[in-house]
Amino acid sequence: MNYTVNLGCWGSIFAVPTDVVDKHLKIAGSAQLKVLLYILRHSQNGFSENDIASALNMDPFDVKDCIEFWTSFDVIKLSGNVIEPAEKVGEKPREKHSQSDRPIKPDFEAAKPQSHEEPLPCDNGAKNEADTKAEEREREKELPSPTVVARPLRPDPIYVAKRINEDSEIAALLNEAQYILGRPVSPNENAGLIMLHDNDGLPCEVILMLLTYGASNQMGMRQIEAQGAKWAKEGIYTVEAADEKIRRLDESNEAFRKVQRILGLDHRKPSANEQETFTRWIFEWKFSDDMIKEAYDVCIDAKGKYIPNYVNRVLNNWYNSGIRTVEQARLLKKRGAQNNSSSSAGNSSFDVDQLSGLGMFDD
Repeated sequence: MNYTVNLGCWGSIFAVPTDVVDKHLKIAGSAQLKVLLYILRHSQNGFSENDIASALNMDPFDVKDCIEFWTSFDVIKLSGNVIEPAEKVGEKPREKHSQSDRPIKPDFEAAKPQSHEEPLPCDNGAKNEADTKAEEREREKELPSPTVVARPLRPDPIYVAKRINEDSEIAALLNEAQYILGRPVSPNENAGLIMLHDNDGLPCEVILMLLTYGASNQMGMRQIEAQGAKWAKEGIYTVEAADEKIRRLDESNEAFRKVQRILGLDHRKPSANEQETFTRWIFEWKFSDDMIKEAYDVCIDAKGKYIPNYVNRVLNNWYNSGIRTVEQARLLKKRGAQNNSSSSAGNSSFDVDQLSGLGMFDD
C-alpha cells in the first residue's frame, strides 16, 4: 500500500528571513509586511510596483516606500531592476537623514547681488584689500534672509521607523489609527500623522480625536492632515479645545445638510462661507425650517432665482425686527405693501419689496 501525506496549505511554502520577525516586526507596519511577503512569494516571477499595488490594493507610491523601508534595513537590496538578499541581513539601517531633518543652508554666494561696477581707480589700478573687505561686509548686510519653508518635507520611511522605535506613544498612535480608519495605514500616511505631531505640535490624543472625526465624515487622509494643520494654527492643543472644535464642525455640517434639504440644493461639498452662514441661521438666529423656506420664497418672488446673499439679508432683517414666525413675516410684508400703496410718509415698518427695489438685497 502506498501512502501520501496531505500537507494542505503547507504543501506550498516560501522562506522568510528570521530577522524580519526577530528585529523588525515591532516597527514594521502592515503595509510593509504585506509588500515583503508578496516579494518573497513571487521571487521566481517578475513583477512591478504596479503589480504589487494592484494585488494589495495600495498606491504604487506607497509600495515604493515599503520597498525602501526593507532596503534601508538591509533585508533586501536593489540591483537595477533585480531584488535580491542583502549581503548583511539584519544590520542597522544605513545612516540616512530624513529630508525633514536636513537643516536649510542658504546659498549666500548664489544670493549675492552681481556687481557690474567698474573698479575704482587707485594708485596700483585696483582696490586695496581693506576697501574690498569693507565692501564685502556691506554686501553681506544686504543679503536676503534665508527662505523659510512653510511646511517641512514629508519624512521618509527610515525616519518613520526611527520614530516608531524610539517613541512608544507614536507607535501606539499609528497602531490605533488603523483601527479608527478600519484599514491598514500606508507608510506615507504614517509620515503625515508624525508630521502633525512633530511639526505641528498636536498631541497624540488630539490627533486621535481628529482621526475619529475624519473617519466619521468620510474624509481622506490628506483632508485630515489639512484639518490638523488648521487646528494647529488655531491653537487647538488640548482635548477640551478639540472637543469644542468638533462640536462646532458638527454644527456646521448639520446646518448645511438641513438647509440643503429645505431649499433643495444640490448634494455637494459646502463652501466655508455657506457653512458659516447656514450655521448662523440655524444655531445663532434659531430660525425654523418654515422661516428659512419663507425667506427663500421671498427671494424667488423678488429675483426669480435663489440668491444666498438675498436670503441671508431677509433673515437678518427678520431677526433684528423680532420676526420669528411665518405669520409675522407675512403680516409685516402685507402691512408694508399697504403702506406703499397709500404712499404713507414716515413709515418705519420693514418692507421687503421696497428695500428690494432700492437694491438693498442685491448680491
